[in-house]
Amino acid sequence: MLNKLQKWATGRNVIIFVLLDVIFMMGVMPYMHALMTKAAGKSVAPIDLSIPTWTPEQGYALLDSYGEAGRSLYLIIDLTADVVYPIIYGIAFALLLTFLVRKIAPSNKWLPYLAFLPLLAVVFDYAENATIITMLNAYPEKLIGVAKLGGIFTLCKWVLVFATIGGSVIGLIVWGIKGITKR
Repeated sequence: MLNKLQKWATGRNVIIFVLLDVIFMMGVMPYMHALMTKAAGKSVAPIDLSIPTWTPEQGYALLDSYGEAGRSLYLIIDLTADVVYPIIYGIAFALLLTFLVRKIAPSNKWLPYLAFLPLLAVVFDYAENATIITMLNAYPEKLIGVAKLGGIFTLCKWVLVFATIGGSVIGLIVWGIKGITKR
């Protein structure tokens, strides 16, 4: 897998996937939020944007606040846009980290494995989505164990996402400094 990332981590591919990530982050997902707000009749927050985590009580309070139309729409979003988006951000950041490591520390044996952080975040994102989908399908029944697990998956996702973002920012800064000092 690491060899494939090394092969695919070209400047062109990084730019393409980072742009796709930006389109989803700044366009598609806010549009989905606007649709949920309209369906719920008020501004609502998706469970999976709870940082750093959520409790079963908080999760079910959010589900209650969506109303029936909002819950139906949230289920559709989790089964469509929220299936595609994690793949896009996972690939974007895996390629970016691989590209940056190659630029700043090409002989380091361990840094290339940082590329697995965003991919692991995707796994936890999907696990989180599975728990939310399960909760939505069982609603109004409260599956406390599933909700607790969902909160744990959310926490793991956010820890990995923030570690990925931090690693990317540090890598970009180091790469920039190396470029400036070479002049």
